[in-house]
Amino acid sequence: MADIWKPKLGINIKVLTPGLFLFQFYHKDDMKWMMNNGPWSFDNAILVTNTIPARGDLTKVPLNEVEFWIQIYDLPSGYMAESVGKQLGNFFGSFVSYDLSNNTSNWHEYMRIKIKVDVHVPLKINKKLYKKDKSDFMVNYKYEKLADFCFVCGLLTHTEHFCKKKISGEVDDSSWE
Repeated sequence: MADIWKPKLGINIKVLTPGLFLFQFYHKDDMKWMMNNGPWSFDNAILVTNTIPARGDLTKVPLNEVEFWIQIYDLPSGYMAESVGKQLGNFFGSFVSYDLSNNTSNWHEYMRIKIKVDVHVPLKINKKLYKKDKSDFMVNYKYEKLADFCFVCGLLTHTEHFCKKKISGEVDDSSWE
């Protein structure tokens, strides 16, 4: 990760327990950059990060949320507004921000919003919106920098190969081959 993040003043990485690491940055700007430019993955698995308060207990830091940018396509005229982005962001997770720099011309290919999702909650797969005339349409969207996740249950914590639902036979796996 140090080779990817390239912190100006260096980083110390310590294994606390298997799968749990402490990243100590020697400059606040390096840490802020890492926290703001994720999500990050290692070996195609999502890297869930959080900051530790001064003198905080390492075992009490929640590691269950990750931020993603989502691109939302094919929105009708008038639906590219930040207010719509907030509603969509809160449907997909928790709205964090709206990318105003993606909204600089009259022709917008997609809306871009940042959301925070709980890695223990399945990713959303569909969203239907209704126009003023009561007609509906499905939102087309794409998660940016999404690491491996389970296509069976939608969780970010594993792939379908390790999915308990698939292993227990709760889903028909005949379509996987």
